[in-house]
Amino acid sequence: MLKFNFEKGKTYDYDMSMSMDQEIGGQSIKMDGNYYYSMNVTGEEGENKTVTTKIDRFSMKMDAGIFKVDIDTDKPTPSISEAFAEKDPSKLMNSIFGTIKGQTFTIKVNPEGKVLEVSGFDNMAKNIFDSIGLGEKEKADVLTQFNEQFNADKMRSQFERVLYIFPNKEVNVGESWQKITEMNAGEMKGKYKSTYKVTDIEGEMVTLSENSIIESEAGAMGTNGTVEGTLVVDSRTGLVVNADSNIKMTVSEQSQKVDMNIKVKIKGAAR
Repeated sequence: MLKFNFEKGKTYDYDMSMSMDQEIGGQSIKMDGNYYYSMNVTGEEGENKTVTTKIDRFSMKMDAGIFKVDIDTDKPTPSISEAFAEKDPSKLMNSIFGTIKGQTFTIKVNPEGKVLEVSGFDNMAKNIFDSIGLGEKEKADVLTQFNEQFNADKMRSQFERVLYIFPNKEVNVGESWQKITEMNAGEMKGKYKSTYKVTDIEGEMVTLSENSIIESEAGAMGTNGTVEGTLVVDSRTGLVVNADSNIKMTVSEQSQKVDMNIKVKIKGAAR
């Protein structure tokens, strides 16, 4: 039986990492990011699970020539007001994102892993920044940057890429099924049309292959590509124990095209 079935009272940890390598106008751009989440089932309604999710850590490194970013919520950061005063973009981003550590939000998930609802983001940013002594303009700038990275729509699309993979039925080696999930990455919006196939079953562990086509949304920045990946899932709970995927994507805007190679790794553990 393969479905999302986290147990109430247990904690599930996810480490999601992404590394990107691209070139724009002869300039190499590299970025590495990590998200660390802990998830607890705090409610059940029929087969749907209410999962309280805590942001344990966020880190991002980007090297684009003279522009460099190094964010890590586990490292000491200057206050936001200090970073504003110094007009240092890197310090400002560090300070802004440092505030998310320990914040929580809630997702409601059905047995297929579909995220039915995300709540808790409406007040998260306001609660964080109301206590900071910034002027209205500075606060508005900070909230804009924060909400671009952390909002309900982005969290829904991010978690559905991990969770919305289940057929909610018993499976055998060779079986396949399809899912459609959203891509929400700033100006890049579209859909992943994914086919998952059972390639191996060993005890409770089910290995899946993923083959996806990325298609951009009408009116959004042109984004097309493919995803090839492998996932190992604990069939008792639906926990993704390990996943590796390679994304090859071309982003087009007016006459410019950018080829992107992205590697995504996910590790999950129960405790």
